Order: sequence, then C-alpha cells, then structure tokens
Amino acid sequence: MIRSLAATLFALVMMGGLAVSAQADSIPTSGTITGNSTFTVTANPCLCVFDSNFTGSGVDTLSGNFTSTNMGTLIFSSPTMFTSSGTFIDVFAGGTVFGTFTETGTATGATTSTSTLDTMITGGTGMFAGETGESIVIGTNDTTKSPMFTGTYTGFITTPEPSSLALMLAGIGLLPLMRKRLAQGRQAT
Repeated sequence: MIRSLAATLFALVMMGGLAVSAQADSIPTSGTITGNSTFTVTANPCLCVFDSNFTGSGVDTLSGNFTSTNMGTLIFSSPTMFTSSGTFIDVFAGGTVFGTFTETGTATGATTSTSTLDTMITGGTGMFAGETGESIVIGTNDTTKSPMFTGTYTGFITTPEPSSLALMLAGIGLLPLMRKRLAQGRQAT
C-alpha cells in the first residue's frame, strides 16, 4: 500500500510540476541614446532604398552606459515617409543585449527627420543571458549636427525565473526522504 501511495504521490508531483508554468519578472527600463548613421544607396533604380548603419552610445536607467550598433534597410515610401528594419546589439559592462527593430519616420526638412523605433530584445549574454523584452525609441535625426541622432526610450526587460522543471526535480529529490520516514514509522509500530 505504501508503494502505491508513493507511486501516486510521485505521479501527482510530476503532473503538478509540469502544469505550473515558469514565470518571469518584467522590469521597466528607460534611457537615452545618441549616435550617427551612415546610409548607402542600394542598386534600386528609384534610389529610395538605403542600407543603414548606426553607431552610438547611451545610458540605461538600470544597467548604465552602453554602446550600440545596428544594421538595417531604410525604404522611403514617399519623399517624406520612411520605414526601416534590421538588427541591433547593445554592449554593456556586464554583457550584451541583441534583437531586431522596426522603424517608421517622417522627414521634417531637407536635413531633419523624426522616427519611432520598436525594438524586440531576443537574447543576451553575460548578466543578460536569457533575457527578452521590448522598448520604443523616439528620436530626431539632424544631419547638420554630431551626433546626428538623439532619442529616448522606454520599455521592459523580462528576466527568466527558475523553471518549474527545476522545482519539480527538487520535489522528487524529497521522495526518498519521505520513503525513509514511512519505513521508520512502520518499524516503530
């Protein structure tokens, strides 16, 4: 009877551990970023498609100073409207964060534009290993200044928590102790 009880308990612990989803903490973050972009005309005959490269730096409210690079494609859909998409890497003292971005913007003059970037953090290294998240960057480009881009961002970082599998394995590790206690209880009677 004790063995069937232990087997049932084991099965319940396994199913319960698998049913509990791993949870993560979402931590708000914000900061500033500045830098310069270079644009290279692609072979597109309309000359409205560019390869873009950005190099800059910023200050994050949670993780401090960082350098940033991104590479993407910028497409003008009209003389004043553009979109862009690509990848980015932000390097902090404790590791890197990387992901993808999409951007929409409006040219507000011959040398200036405003844009909004939606970034998706898809991973990281060092202290950012396993992290995900997203942020919105709002900024202004002025090709007559250096740095030409200045912006601010807000968003969140999702930090992974211990998985339910690890908690389940810890519970299973207690089963031999329970079995020993039951055996001692039978001997005492």
